[in-house]
Amino acid sequence: MYPTLEFAAISFSLIFFIVDPLGNAPIFLSITGGKSPAERNRTALRASLVTFLILLIFAFVGEWILRLLRVTISSFQIAGGILIFIIALSMLQARRSRAKSTPREEHEKHEGEDVAVFPLAIPMLSGPAAITTVMVLINLSTSLTQRALVILAIFLTCLLTYLILRASGRVLNLLGQTGINVLTRLMGLLLAVISVQFVIDGVKEVFLQIASGK
Repeated sequence: MYPTLEFAAISFSLIFFIVDPLGNAPIFLSITGGKSPAERNRTALRASLVTFLILLIFAFVGEWILRLLRVTISSFQIAGGILIFIIALSMLQARRSRAKSTPREEHEKHEGEDVAVFPLAIPMLSGPAAITTVMVLINLSTSLTQRALVILAIFLTCLLTYLILRASGRVLNLLGQTGINVLTRLMGLLLAVISVQFVIDGVKEVFLQIASGK
C-alpha cells in the first residue's frame, strides 16, 4: 500500500510521536523526584525496555488477534486513525490525552522499581494508542522488509526514549516548557495529517471490498 521508504518514515513518525518521550519528560522528572541521577537513569532504562517488549509483543501477536476477532485491517485502520486523531488534537492543544492515560494513573506512584513499569512504561509510554498504532502498521506492511522496518522503528523510538528521559533535566532546561509545547503541537499536526490519511485509505478499502462483493 505504501512504498518502502514512505512506510519507514510513517512508521517511525507515528510510533515516536505517540510514545512522545519529550512530552513525558516533565512527568518522568516529577515521579522520579528524590531519586539519585543513577537511580533515575536505571528507571529510564527499565521503562524503555518494558515499552519495547510490550510494543514488540503486540507487533507479533496483533495480526493473530485481529484474525481471532475476525476484524478486517481496513476497519482496524479506520478505528486506529480515529484514535490517533484524538491524540493529535490533544497534542495540538499541548495537553495529554486521556486515551493515553488518566490523571490518576499519571500521578499514581509506587515505591522502588515499580515506577518504571507503572505508570512510566504502562500507560504513559506504551498505552492503548501506541499498541493500536503498532498493530495497524504491522497489518499494513506488505513484505518482510516493511515488518522489519516497524520493529526497527519500535527499537529506535525506545532507544531515543531512554536517551531523552535520561537527559530529561537538561532537555527541560534547554527547551523550557514553552519549547516542549511548541514541539508537541508540531508533532500533533503531523499526527493529525497521518491519521486522516489512515482513515481515508481504510474507507477506500471498505468500498473496494463492497464493490468486489467480498
